[in-house]
Amino acid sequence: MSLIEWVFPSRVTCMLCGREALTDARCLCADCAGRLSPPPEEPCPAALDGFAAGARFDAATAGAVHRMKYGDARYLAPFFASLIEVPADWRVDALTPVPLHKNKLRARGYNQSALIAYALAKRLGLPVEEELLVRARDTGSQTALDAALRTRNVAGAFLASPAAAGKRVLLVDDVRTTGATVCACAAALRAAGASGVYCVTALARGLEAGAAPRGRPDSRAAPTQISRPTHE
Repeated sequence: MSLIEWVFPSRVTCMLCGREALTDARCLCADCAGRLSPPPEEPCPAALDGFAAGARFDAATAGAVHRMKYGDARYLAPFFASLIEVPADWRVDALTPVPLHKNKLRARGYNQSALIAYALAKRLGLPVEEELLVRARDTGSQTALDAALRTRNVAGAFLASPAAAGKRVLLVDDVRTTGATVCACAAALRAAGASGVYCVTALARGLEAGAAPRGRPDSRAAPTQISRPTHE
């Protein structure tokens, strides 16, 4: 804590619990900062050249995700983006969010993954190219589906623009559950000629826990980065 923060402590709304409290640089109260857990260590999906998540999706973070997706809490996007660290050696050219189908976008009014992508891109000094991916089929909610059904549900649901050819693309999403959605996006980008496809998510579930969020106290959050050899 800096001298200024010690003399003039911040008292604002905590990003996770919503209470007014003394907060740290991430706008987290002491309780929530202590409950924010590192992301689970999981293998990088074969469809990706690298994957990183900012924190674990669990009881401490589930409420904030729900508020952002369904409660119009767009202000949470910079916070979720701040959790993400993008490895410099990925050398990505552009960010693209996992797209919503036009029906869901119309109903919700915004794509939460796009908001996170723009906040992250501002920090990285890179462009966001939403036009690289389109969700051509309305796949509906995947919340109640297991891993196999999720994979089947999103297979072929995305189309990528020829503009992806030759680019190292960074996919951005809010939460990784099984990885089925981002893998379907990656398949579309590779079919369009992308030279590399990486993915970051603000939060990640353990692949063994495709169910209800579980809390696991921890004193800090740290990014998980898993890369695999290139396809050359």
